[in-house]
Amino acid sequence: MIDRENVAIIQMGIEGAELLSEIYAEAFKKTPEQQWGKEAFCDFYSISGTIGYVIKEKEQPIGFLLLRKIIDEAEIITFCILPKWCQNGYGKYLLEWVIDELQQQSIKRFFLEVRENNDAAVRLYNKCSFEIIGRRKGYYKGHQNGNIDALVMQLRLID
Repeated sequence: MIDRENVAIIQMGIEGAELLSEIYAEAFKKTPEQQWGKEAFCDFYSISGTIGYVIKEKEQPIGFLLLRKIIDEAEIITFCILPKWCQNGYGKYLLEWVIDELQQQSIKRFFLEVRENNDAAVRLYNKCSFEIIGRRKGYYKGHQNGNIDALVMQLRLID
């Protein structure tokens, strides 16, 4: 389980693009996700309002959440925890920490898209009070069984 005394969350800018791409490649190597390299993460950071948060335990990076803020809303671009650290509370800890940060910054709504068949992620978002507000048909590429719908979810932070 999570060792809160040895866990740190740090803000990461474009200087962390290579680290984020390495974590992403490892986290999604068994899924049909588009592989994003360092250049893709640099491109994300070229858009104003993009912020990354890396979670570390004893200086070991174990995951990150990349988001974009626009005025009073924010959206998760991508979020992952390395496989060997999954199911231990790190994802929930990072997401709740980011939610607290956004509330302090007067962000009103927080959005995301998730594969409808990503049960672990959907459960996590539900635990953190996100609600399904829409669906994007065939948004993600599937392996052999066609495309997979994306659930569009929202968390109201401030009314």
